[in-house]
Amino acid sequence: MNDPAQSEIRRRAKGIRDTLSLGTDKLSPEIREDAQNLLDRAEDRLGLGEEFTVVAFAGSTGSGKSSLFNAVAGLDIARVGVRRPTTSRPTACVWGEGGNDILNWLHVPERSRTWRESALDGDDQRKLHGLILLDLPDHDSTAVKHRVESDRLVGLVDVVFWVVDPQKYADFSLHSEYLTKLAENSANMVVVLNQVDKLSDEEQKAAADHLQKLLVEDGLTDTKVHLTSAVTRDGVPEVRSILADTVDSKQAASERLLADMQAMAKRMQNELGEPVLPPDERPGASRLVETMSDAAGVEAVAQTVHDDYIRRAYRKTGYPVLAWMQRNAPDPLGAKHGQGRDELIRASVPATSRAQSSQVRLMAHELIAESVSTMPRPWQSAVAEAEKASTAELSDTLDSAVTAVDIKPQTPGWWSLARFLQIIFFIATILGLLGVIATGILAIAVPGALPGWSWIVSIGLLVVGIIGSVVTSVIAKSARNKGANEAASDVDRKLREAVGSVAQSSYLEPVNAVIGEHRRAYETLH
Repeated sequence: MNDPAQSEIRRRAKGIRDTLSLGTDKLSPEIREDAQNLLDRAEDRLGLGEEFTVVAFAGSTGSGKSSLFNAVAGLDIARVGVRRPTTSRPTACVWGEGGNDILNWLHVPERSRTWRESALDGDDQRKLHGLILLDLPDHDSTAVKHRVESDRLVGLVDVVFWVVDPQKYADFSLHSEYLTKLAENSANMVVVLNQVDKLSDEEQKAAADHLQKLLVEDGLTDTKVHLTSAVTRDGVPEVRSILADTVDSKQAASERLLADMQAMAKRMQNELGEPVLPPDERPGASRLVETMSDAAGVEAVAQTVHDDYIRRAYRKTGYPVLAWMQRNAPDPLGAKHGQGRDELIRASVPATSRAQSSQVRLMAHELIAESVSTMPRPWQSAVAEAEKASTAELSDTLDSAVTAVDIKPQTPGWWSLARFLQIIFFIATILGLLGVIATGILAIAVPGALPGWSWIVSIGLLVVGIIGSVVTSVIAKSARNKGANEAASDVDRKLREAVGSVAQSSYLEPVNAVIGEHRRAYETLH
């Protein structure tokens, strides 16, 4: 189908249909019923084609619409009331052959159908070929069934001509119950001020201006007022010209259905409410991740990694004698054996306390409640159910997130270099010290037996060893602290990312799924 209007109708219809496919509690029964009726009507009307355009004359009692109907048709078809309304059923006038399928769909009685063209008309009516003109029952009739029938057909026809008279054109019910509510269909409505033969020229202008102002207030900003008189035939040619142009375009049915689709989509969007941001995209999400990280023991694990790094690094890079003395210092991982260091680190994670879990649940609930506060109640209930399911698995989810992070103890290359230098300088210190002692003993025991350079070598070794050990130890200490901080920060970052992923996917994912479904339902109606 290449018709852009009909393609857009079908796109809109799909959006409405998809939204209706959500749970029955997501939309009110009234909107669901109206939307389904519209879908059915659109399918039926498009199936009937646009060879015929259906136009209805609607109006109140005494507006003279039946007289105008006869004047336009050029035949005395509709009954004209003198003292009381007589239009109890729709009357149809058809230009051209056919039209029964549409009239059957509209439920216009066969006895109320007239075909306008005949051999006597020649080409006089050809411009209106394809027009089905209806005269509707009065919309303000005292007979309820007349009003119901009028309302039904107003909702089905392609174009509505609202025929009003100078006495009742400002009728509140006409404007509030019909014109305002059908403002979305303004392109498919024409307003005719009939019986202007009863007014002077000045009165005609004043009435027309006042009616135009009322239409603007109703939202019909593009609708113009046309003046007619069924008695004098003033304005009737203009009405026929409008009808001819409408028929010629063959777009009235599509335009009416498209306007109805747009109006229905807007109604559904209004009931759904504006889409909301998922909790993980709101400012408070960072506080939730922080609280979850505390509950998961991220800080404790990072501190353990820091202390473990310092202990292992000192044993490798500290001054040999002092490092050896520290061999029995308390292990930050405790007296645990038979496991790798990464397993011991994860095993040091403290269990999530009940108070911490409660704090996470409270903060998450507040964040979620704030996110969905503007959503309709059924959607809020769906979010609450999703939140409940996530909360029940909170502790296991956090534990899984932390234990899934790969924490490998680091052994930087500089440790080996520092260890080598510490050993070299330690040996130099020992050799220098022994050399000084030996040289001193021999100098006392056998004066002049040793050459003078022996003192220089021994003292030089001792000084180099001491200075080298001090410098190496100072540099190694600074490097150990820096490395421990970096290792702890790296683990802290990885763990917080893991917790954040849990908050975004595992914990908030069911909530986000409901919010995402709501957003898709809203956006598919555009």
